[in-house]
Amino acid sequence: MSGVLDTPPPMPEPELRAILGALDRDEVARVIDLNGSAPELSAALHRRFGARIVVHALGPDGSRQDIPAAEYAAYLARLEGLGVDPEAVSPKGASDRFREACVIATLDGFGARHKIRHLKRVMKNAIGPQSRLVLDVRRGSGAYPFLNDYGSCNTIAPAQGRRPARVVFSAEPRGGVAGDWSEIARELAGEAGFFTDLGEHSLLFVPRSDTLVVTFDNLDIAMTKREDRRPWGFSFIEAQGWSMLGVMANGWTWFRDAAVDAEFARLGDTGFFDRFARVVFYGASMGGYAAAAFAAACPGATVFVTSPQSTLDKAVVPWETRYKTAWDRDFTGPFGDAARASREAAAVHLLYDPYVPLDAGHAARFDAPNVRHWRCPLLGHRLGSSLQQMGALKDIATAAIEGRLDDATFYRLLRRRRDLPRYQRELVYHALDRNHPVLARRVCNFVLARREDKALRGVLRQLDRAA
Repeated sequence: MSGVLDTPPPMPEPELRAILGALDRDEVARVIDLNGSAPELSAALHRRFGARIVVHALGPDGSRQDIPAAEYAAYLARLEGLGVDPEAVSPKGASDRFREACVIATLDGFGARHKIRHLKRVMKNAIGPQSRLVLDVRRGSGAYPFLNDYGSCNTIAPAQGRRPARVVFSAEPRGGVAGDWSEIARELAGEAGFFTDLGEHSLLFVPRSDTLVVTFDNLDIAMTKREDRRPWGFSFIEAQGWSMLGVMANGWTWFRDAAVDAEFARLGDTGFFDRFARVVFYGASMGGYAAAAFAAACPGATVFVTSPQSTLDKAVVPWETRYKTAWDRDFTGPFGDAARASREAAAVHLLYDPYVPLDAGHAARFDAPNVRHWRCPLLGHRLGSSLQQMGALKDIATAAIEGRLDDATFYRLLRRRRDLPRYQRELVYHALDRNHPVLARRVCNFVLARREDKALRGVLRQLDRAA
């Protein structure tokens, strides 16, 4: 490892699978491979998601360095051998700035051989609200305290002897946008609605018709990732003329806050929900958990959720390895366990991908007679985004909210996934994972006859080499 770029040994397939599973990403547009430390991981993300690969070289002190042409050529040749399109790879020199990436890798690098504090520039410029950093952590390196200032760590392989721990770090919002949101929310509420600031959380009520949709969202995403800076589903709900109660969390809190519990209990006790002919609780992932949980404040409501957690109480779901940032929250009380809290709802429509094991585990805990499990195979944890890209989310949600979602409607709309690039790629990898290369080739040929897909073109080349 005397050059600028590392020359790591090939990564064993089980290690690669463990990392890919722990990333918990349905889309990866850009991966930074620091010092060329993770070619197999970078290639896998390119093949699976079509990710662009950017290689930066850093000295042990974190200083940016130019990459010698011979070293880059060797690195590129290795990636090509792993099925990567060379046009998808970009070398960066000492004068190039870091740009935000979905995944950053430094294996046997910073946190192991080099001091973790020298990653500060990377953490400041390349880590976004939902970025992942894959690294090895040596005992006594101080990496965990350093990283915990930016997010949370999931140790997927503990340290053994002289071998460092393998860690997947997840970035988290840093807050600081609540003041801007308060101004926007008060204007949206107008004189007829209300805005309630609970500190870590807030509620915005916009009155319209006698149908009320209650949504749950992360404030940082709404304020920094959406051009309109509105809560999840705002435009859709507004277009339908429905009333809206938007609940916002200033961080990854899972809405576990005594003040939120008390506010929903108050709304229920004072008859707020009784004003409406129909009440629907709507959310995704963390918001899906909250939608199912706080439906307990309005018995008889409809719940529409995608990929929800049932709880993060480790005594109840010891198998849940994600979302460590919320593990210390209190998941007791009437709104703590969403699977139990939603039992008095009129109907619970739960959409999930059965091939995401942790999501399937939570879905199985929703076992009351009022629950309808809608399986969305190979659309991933963030299946709401996939359904939106398919043009199906609005129609499915509207049918559920209006009480007319049935098998025929749902599966007719789900068939649109056949033209979704993400689904096509996942179908190919699903076939390969189960040793069905003939099926994988058939799907590749089907897609490539209709459009160009560099990731699937690479898979086809690998299948040709193996034939």
